[in-house]
Amino acid sequence: MKTFRAYLQDASGALTWAAWIEAANGDEALRRALVLSPGQDPTVELWSATERKLDASATLDPV
Repeated sequence: MKTFRAYLQDASGALTWAAWIEAANGDEALRRALVLSPGQDPTVELWSATERKLDASATLDPV
């Protein structure tokens, strides 16, 4: 499993929704993100454990 960060941003670039997603690959992570944010177009990025620990948004609850 790999860790992905999925998020939505408003027009100003502020995060309006975000989640950590554990998935085997990017396609699976995107499918899960779409279920969690119906009708939206989330961005999904692969994140390493180190990046997750260093990022301020790492306090998000895993899904």
